[in-house]
Amino acid sequence: MSALHHAAQTWVADDLHFTRFRGDGWQILIPRPGCALRIAFLLSAALAAAETDLSTRLAIGFGSVTRRPLGDLSAATGTAFIRSGRALDAMPRGQTWAVSGGTGLPAWVAASVPLAAWQAALWTKGQAAVVADYLDPVHLTQEERAARMGLTRQAWKSRFAGSGIAAWQPTLDLWENWNGAGVGDD
Repeated sequence: MSALHHAAQTWVADDLHFTRFRGDGWQILIPRPGCALRIAFLLSAALAAAETDLSTRLAIGFGSVTRRPLGDLSAATGTAFIRSGRALDAMPRGQTWAVSGGTGLPAWVAASVPLAAWQAALWTKGQAAVVADYLDPVHLTQEERAARMGLTRQAWKSRFAGSGIAAWQPTLDLWENWNGAGVGDD
């Protein structure tokens, strides 16, 4: 939980709503729908890089949020929470990521999620650490990122290249330029 919470803070520190849910579960409210894929990658990478040998399943739910209590999402309501909960509950064994956004969810959003989950599952611990660092919104050079992690630039670059995350940049850009259009509460 600590690794997930810390990673979430890098993106939504000013308005972080992260809550432990159902014992070993968790919820996060993301203020911008277009950031969901980047944050899903970040959370998966942060957990894989941690010294826990744990993984997580995640479900992205798009829709309205009708009630958001201060500080605790376990009592939050709205279509986004219903969709993410149902998607999580409906995941078959072996599936780790899901998305739900109703009938208006763009096909490219739904299609990219299982591919992203597959990519994230391939990361070594070292690659995951570099990915988590790369997805941090602070703009740094490769040299600065390597130094921050205690790596040579070559080691950082090798792990970065092996992670495949650079190939995801056009998809991340597409997501981040999406404002949730098409998603309704149907």
